[in-house]
Amino acid sequence: MKLADILQISLDELAGRKEPSADPKLRNYELQRLCQQCDVLPDEDQQALIVMMDSLVKKAHMTRVMGKTAAG
Repeated sequence: MKLADILQISLDELAGRKEPSADPKLRNYELQRLCQQCDVLPDEDQQALIVMMDSLVKKAHMTRVMGKTAAG
């Protein structure tokens, strides 16, 4: 479910039960392409990707927050 949330697609789209919308949700084509391929990975690998992506997003968020705090 987290991966679908990250990709901003439905679980049906993630599972291949429904065709993805024509509009790519990610601006970075390479990231979009790789994320679409993640669906065929084993659950354990998908979970590892979720943890890694979540960590990177949280780090970027904290960097932005800390930058605003230091500047403000």
